[in-house]
Amino acid sequence: MSMRAIGLGFLVNCCFVILTFLFTASSVNGQTWEVFDMANAGLPSNTVNAFAHEDNGTTWVGTDWGLCKYDGSTWEVFQVDNSDIPENDVRALALDDQNRLWVGFFTQGLSVYDGVSWQHFNMTNSPLPTMTVRNIVFAADGFGWLSTADGVVRTDLSDWRIYNDSETSYDNLILPGNNISDIAIRNDGLVCVGTLNAGFVYLTDTLVRVFSTTTTGLPDNTALGVAIDSNGERWAACPFGGVLHNFGDYVNGFWSQYYSSNSSIPSNSLNDIIIDGQDRKIIATQQAGIAILSTNDTWEVFNMANSGLPDNVVNQLSFCTDGSIWVGTASGGAVRWDVATSLSAVEAPRAEFEIYPVPATTELNIRAVGVNRLDNYRVTDATGSVVLTGRVTGNGGMISVESLESGVYVFQIGQDNSLRSKHFIVL
Repeated sequence: MSMRAIGLGFLVNCCFVILTFLFTASSVNGQTWEVFDMANAGLPSNTVNAFAHEDNGTTWVGTDWGLCKYDGSTWEVFQVDNSDIPENDVRALALDDQNRLWVGFFTQGLSVYDGVSWQHFNMTNSPLPTMTVRNIVFAADGFGWLSTADGVVRTDLSDWRIYNDSETSYDNLILPGNNISDIAIRNDGLVCVGTLNAGFVYLTDTLVRVFSTTTTGLPDNTALGVAIDSNGERWAACPFGGVLHNFGDYVNGFWSQYYSSNSSIPSNSLNDIIIDGQDRKIIATQQAGIAILSTNDTWEVFNMANSGLPDNVVNQLSFCTDGSIWVGTASGGAVRWDVATSLSAVEAPRAEFEIYPVPATTELNIRAVGVNRLDNYRVTDATGSVVLTGRVTGNGGMISVESLESGVYVFQIGQDNSLRSKHFIVL
């Protein structure tokens, strides 16, 4: 057993470490946060990279120095020197339909744990193309999809499909690059792929569609987190480009961007994005905590200054079966966030105006809803640059968009601290 684990707990049956602690949830401004770290929970490291949740509420936590299992009261710590785990640096976790835990490692490939024994898959004993697995998701058909350092892998552990940037790619579906960061799968089977510096990719049985800075003018070629909302629209969290939103047809759809210049997002450098049942986008930032984008384009921000979050650098977000969100931080450990008491109990009022027609060609009409007056407005393009400004008085009016090129724009109205926003398209 490592000296780090010995200093925190005791050995049980020479198999794994079981640690029991009493926890108290912190309440800050009505928000409930429960922090688990090396000091109070026996985590082998405060750097948390991944989560997986069983139906009974048990949570698996992947750190850079071991795998942990939390049943609500006790922690089990799995490391190289006390279990069959092949490496301590865990990067990906997921549970399949047999409740087996799939574990992706930084340098040791993929392992599967059924609660009793381990199976290991690497470049020697399987078609796995690399030893680095960054993320794992499961499709409705039960197949696991792996984000790796050498392409996309689809497998049920017996049938393997490898998608990469070479002519050997499965069914000649060639990707623009092999460094894959994240995958999300839509109900109709559309596979949304985030890459490192090769753009945003859609993969089907017959098609590879690539969006990038060169092909479609995206502001960032890297998407560290990808997600799909209830309407089937696609979202990406980028390390430099903020949040990207793709809507409409996935082959020829439109893109919009949430950036510091056109929204209240607290940072343009992001690590992850998940979407809840109310279509709120919950975003992990690299320096500013957690940002929540509601469906009416309003923002809530949770950081070390206004919440129980122990670290403003957030690596990973994960929905638990009990409705909470688990937060993996870079140096503050794991956080169980009671979302029911943390987020605003009532969704903020919807934008108090309508715009039409959408798409627009030469004119855009604005009409107040539930109020007697509107205010100053501005229109920004996909890069966040302001292209139109003016003022709408009374309960509505019309502005000319004839000077705008075809594309996606954001119409914002109000004061800076209470802006209301809507996206629209010019054709």
